[in-house]
Amino acid sequence: MNNFVKMLLVIVASVVIPLAVLLGIWADILPQSVQVAIGLAGVALAAVFIIGGNLFLMWGDIKSGRYSK
Repeated sequence: MNNFVKMLLVIVASVVIPLAVLLGIWADILPQSVQVAIGLAGVALAAVFIIGGNLFLMWGDIKSGRYSK
């Protein structure tokens, strides 16, 4: 695959699909159960991202010996 196709796939995955989901929620096209599932998945992914990122940064500090005396 060339770089242009990869760029288009990234744009579709990061812009078009989330925008379609948001517009579907806003326009009441999606069923309420799907809206709740999307909301719960968003909260769970945000928590995983925040906690996982903090653990990753702390692990890097521990490995580098930043806080050792």
